[in-house]
Amino acid sequence: MTETTFTLVAEHMSLVQIIDAAEGLIQLASHPTRPKTALPMPIDELQALLEKVIDLRDWQELEEQDDRDDTQKLIDNATDPDTVLVRDPSATPELQEIGILELLQRYPCRGNDARWSPDDAIAFLETKARWLDAALETWETDGEAMADDSDVIEAKAVVLVVPEKPGQALLSEVLDVLIPVEE
Repeated sequence: MTETTFTLVAEHMSLVQIIDAAEGLIQLASHPTRPKTALPMPIDELQALLEKVIDLRDWQELEEQDDRDDTQKLIDNATDPDTVLVRDPSATPELQEIGILELLQRYPCRGNDARWSPDDAIAFLETKARWLDAALETWETDGEAMADDSDVIEAKAVVLVVPEKPGQALLSEVLDVLIPVEE
């Protein structure tokens, strides 16, 4: 139930609003003036939702403190399965590494604010997965052999590009990345 609940509310509420609502419902469930005949509240599910959203908020705050340069973000993200890169000229910094759930919250693929379709979102994530698998395979199978000949491994970073003009569809970009091999 937690995943479904989060998916439904994440399209319409910020992480802070979800936290406030879940905390309010938990307090309401145990309030002494709550009628005994009222339907029981799903406290366990609310607490699980609250923990999940707090973790996402904490992750988001860590991301906002990211001081890596763009090149390092591209290198790191080429082998990171949990995050995606977004280049948004209206954000600071312009190139951000964010979690997949946050991606879908910031850039919904349904509703009035959608700038891409669910099929486009899936295609973007599949492209990320394909290049991630290729990078990890190269790293695992050729990393040691390549380290003898070269001090880098070639990979690709997939970036979601947000056009400056409001309402324009989101784009994806695949960039070449050279990952340094550490000996």
